[in-house]
Amino acid sequence: MRWLTLWATLVVACFGLVCAAALYDTRQDARRAAREATVNLGRVVADGIGRDIELVDLSLQSMLNGLRLAEAEGLDPYRRHQLLFGSLPQMRGVGTMVVLDTEGRMLTDSKSVQPRGVEFSQRDYFRVHKEASDVGLFVSRPFFSRLTNMWSIAISRRVARPDGSFGGVVVSTLRISHLENQFRQLDLRQNGSIMLLRADGSVMARFPAVQGLLGKQLTDLELFKRYPVSDTGSYEAVSATDGVIRLYSFTAVEPPLPLIVLVGMADSDIYAAWRNKAWIIALLTLLLCMGTMVLVWMLRREFALRLAAERSALRSEARYRVLAENSADIIALCRADGLVTYISPAIKDVLGWVPGDIEGRNIDDFVRADYVPLFSGDEQAWPRMLTFPARHRDSSWSWLEASVKRLPPEMGDERCILNIRDVSRRKKAEEALEAENAQLLAMAATDGLTNLSNRRRFDEALEREWRRAAREESSLALLLIDADHFKALNDHYGHQHGDQYLRTIAQVIQANIRRPADMAARYGGEEFAVLLPKTDIDGAYLIAENIRKATLDARIPHLKSEQGVMTVSIGVDAMVPGHATAAALLVRQADAALYAAKRQGRNRTCVYEPQQGSMSRSV
Repeated sequence: MRWLTLWATLVVACFGLVCAAALYDTRQDARRAAREATVNLGRVVADGIGRDIELVDLSLQSMLNGLRLAEAEGLDPYRRHQLLFGSLPQMRGVGTMVVLDTEGRMLTDSKSVQPRGVEFSQRDYFRVHKEASDVGLFVSRPFFSRLTNMWSIAISRRVARPDGSFGGVVVSTLRISHLENQFRQLDLRQNGSIMLLRADGSVMARFPAVQGLLGKQLTDLELFKRYPVSDTGSYEAVSATDGVIRLYSFTAVEPPLPLIVLVGMADSDIYAAWRNKAWIIALLTLLLCMGTMVLVWMLRREFALRLAAERSALRSEARYRVLAENSADIIALCRADGLVTYISPAIKDVLGWVPGDIEGRNIDDFVRADYVPLFSGDEQAWPRMLTFPARHRDSSWSWLEASVKRLPPEMGDERCILNIRDVSRRKKAEEALEAENAQLLAMAATDGLTNLSNRRRFDEALEREWRRAAREESSLALLLIDADHFKALNDHYGHQHGDQYLRTIAQVIQANIRRPADMAARYGGEEFAVLLPKTDIDGAYLIAENIRKATLDARIPHLKSEQGVMTVSIGVDAMVPGHATAAALLVRQADAALYAAKRQGRNRTCVYEPQQGSMSRSV
């Protein structure tokens, strides 16, 4: 097991190193992507500023040509103004365009024809052009314009007279707010910055803006250790204005101008997404490493348990074999299809077979055919207790009881284990007991004198058939039968003779009802009841008349009767039960019809008529 722990430790260490290398690689990728992004942003901004200054320069050269033409033709101020400014294009961010004389006074501007009397001799762009003739296009330091009341940058050219002497300056202003608006549209993340600087370190524009920074010279920047040796480059430094660590990329503005675009992206922004991913990866790596170690521990424990289990299984198998071969009960193993793979030697004592006679054969071959379905079907509940007759070697049948349990899947084809014992004696005792119970139940529900159903059984049947007739909306009929002058018969002949008369009447009643659902019962004393399901009043009356006539035809002597023989009176009623009525209603109405038969002279059948009262009917 020690090699497993060493192997797991090595795997975890290698996995941790791979994840660390991957995290470092992704961090470098984030830095490279940020550098490319800042370089591209700087290049785009530098190109845009270069184009704007180039357009302004074209306008200044157009103004110089216009001045030479106006002086040559001696144009008046209005026409000169039209010539100088009338054809100039409208450019975003460009302020007032001005013409200064040799003393720095404003001769004319794009906003006014007449001179405004403003003097600019102290401006750096005026002094530069006055002192040198080869300056060309000049970009000034930022200043607060008195004409527009805004921070601006002056872009100017020298006006040369025909003899080459100084003739003034043409100037156009570029609003710094225009540059800041352009910078604001760039994606600099949360803590990024962008600056436009002159080659002397003067801050021309910055976003986000910092109070008091415009025009300030920042010559100690890391930038000026690399520029002008290189027009583009990148470095990482702490910002002198806000103390934020940023990755900076610089790009010089073309055509060659003393301007540099410096784009900075904060480390916190560059590595924000990387840090989130790094935390997730580190956490997952830690969880995986911990999970690996836990799994290794569990695997070691499982190996140890399995080894112990195998040893225990060998001991258990030996013990089981001893128990199975010496047990009085039969132990059997069989497959899902019922094929017996093992049976213990106890089978010889119970059924006379030896194990070799049964092993390899289907268990159905030894079970009586009507009990075979007990052993089929996978949907039955497990474990199961089965009782069945099995074939003895001498062809007789013995009752067995088997406890059947499903075996786990690792047992292979062997799916069931059966623990079987001989229950033939118990089965015979149970059958005898069941027969006695059945006899007792029959006696409890039967009248001992007439062998008809007794009153309790009749009441149960009445309620059951009443509910069934209500569900099926069918007719249910009831006959109530009374032996005429029975008390006088008992007084004259004695009770034993009276009992014989009742048995005879019961036999007559039983002989005239033939359907299985029809029921005859002794209702009480000399009264009988006949329940006729699915029978209407006419059918019930016919059966009642058959019973009355059969009783009369039996010619049972009865000297106290008007006819000299035993007769009966019968009350009949039938109805379709309603859900709101009870079975007692049927009994009351049949009883009313019976008493009507008694009142009308006995030996007759009366049907209950709700409208006219109970009355006899002719057949």
